[in-house]
Amino acid sequence: MSGAAPTREGFYWAKWRIADDGTREGEELTPSDDWEVVYLFENSQDEASDERFMASVPGVERSQSVENFFWGPGPLTEPGRRAD
Repeated sequence: MSGAAPTREGFYWAKWRIADDGTREGEELTPSDDWEVVYLFENSQDEASDERFMASVPGVERSQSVENFFWGPGPLTEPGRRAD
């Protein structure tokens, strides 16, 4: 499973393939063999921007470009919340 990059904020399953330049933890954490939950957030309102959405990886200081991941299902429903 490696769907297209999501276009809506939320939590998603993803496999981290490569790290953006300057990511301190990048060499030791990529490529990842495991699916993990990452947070996708809107970084720019410019729909044409390559950085419109960025991904936040738990424990990683710097946000990452969406093309750095294989994307799985999402957005995930938070525990205790109903799906929209």
